[in-house]
Amino acid sequence: MKALLYLLLGLWCGQLLAAPALWQATRGSQQLWLFGSVHIADERLDPLPPPLLHALAHSELLLLEVDPLGIDPGSFAHLLQPGASWQDRLGPRLAEKLEQAVARSGQSQLRRLPPWFATLQLTQYRAAELGFHSRQGVDMQLRLLARERGLPVAGLEQPSMVMGLLASLHERGLEQDFVEHILQELEQMQAHLNHLLDAWLKGDEQTLLALLQEQQSPALTRFIEQELLTRRNHLWLQRLEQLAPQRALMVVGALHLYGDRGLVSLLKQAGYTLVKHEDKPLY
Repeated sequence: MKALLYLLLGLWCGQLLAAPALWQATRGSQQLWLFGSVHIADERLDPLPPPLLHALAHSELLLLEVDPLGIDPGSFAHLLQPGASWQDRLGPRLAEKLEQAVARSGQSQLRRLPPWFATLQLTQYRAAELGFHSRQGVDMQLRLLARERGLPVAGLEQPSMVMGLLASLHERGLEQDFVEHILQELEQMQAHLNHLLDAWLKGDEQTLLALLQEQQSPALTRFIEQELLTRRNHLWLQRLEQLAPQRALMVVGALHLYGDRGLVSLLKQAGYTLVKHEDKPLY
């Protein structure tokens, strides 16, 4: 389940859930708040928890993975050229399976896209059918509040970065594994979404971390952990050092927070003192 969970927890373009932990990180006079984000959600995520709104009110900058209001699809349009046919890229059996999933979705335009992106779009369409939308996610709600208040917003990376990494799945020989795994998970998406959101609302990090231990192919697992998580974490810390805000709220997918290569650990290594807001759920 790790690939689907990463799409839901770690990517701006199709994410969902994260344990609602708010951390305070201080170094000298610098004060940061760090939050594991829910990027899409249903009506249960309304309103946002008061401690998170308090952190926003006392920040001079909102840091998001990317600014959702500043995404220009043209910046990564070149990555969405279909190239070879689905059958050539996936083989007859998997190509037919993806064709059937697209037919069931009623989104025939996906056939013009490379398999990895068509699969991503299927997760978003299915989530929307189940009542989960980006407009109800933490990122978009905070972004709109920041606009209302005139609070500056900065992205930690360019949107094309993640898209470029996912576009490389084909040349890495991982596209078939990725598509196969996600199509399997789509069949159980409703149960997974409800399970994950319930765990998030309860602050049940152990449940989420246990799900992360489930494996798909070793190569795809390494790609997710090394390229989509660890590499980006280090780049975000470099970006944070460049911006050097005195007070900022940093909101990222929860998978980026934990483990010895997560942001909590990396910030400690960089000289920050981190304190979790509280041990009980924010909701």
